[in-house]
Amino acid sequence: MKKIGIEIDYSNICRDYNTSYLDRDNLDPDTSKCMKEVLTWTREFLSEFLKKFECNLHNLCSNTRVKIDDIASKRFLFYSLEKEITLQSYVIQKEYVQYDSLKDWEFKNDNSILIQNDTDGGGIYLFFNENSKEYQWTKETLKDFDLDEVPFEVR
Repeated sequence: MKKIGIEIDYSNICRDYNTSYLDRDNLDPDTSKCMKEVLTWTREFLSEFLKKFECNLHNLCSNTRVKIDDIASKRFLFYSLEKEITLQSYVIQKEYVQYDSLKDWEFKNDNSILIQNDTDGGGIYLFFNENSKEYQWTKETLKDFDLDEVPFEVR
């Protein structure tokens, strides 16, 4: 089954910050306010998604459950000029499935969703089975956002 991604750029959530990107170490009041808005939005969106589809969050390669706050965190969502960003992938699924790699996730025909952060800390990516109910729900829920569809690529 083909995987398709949706890029959720933070500029859909907040536009009023004074830097070219949301630097998690920046103490500028407008930037801090915007990061809080993105954190709150991410928490609410994931909570609604998990409830709607009765799923849980997991690490890609271990059965460790992940909390929403692990994803709705400055470390996952935002770049740091001093510390850069650690690229991470999490999986949303009903029951835990072991994946040995991103390629393994790509070719399994389960109905899991992959969440990845962005190299530049400008947004997050959700990857789905093309035309799945989770994909359709996300597109409908975020219909007021300027979303880009992206192909899945192992990074």
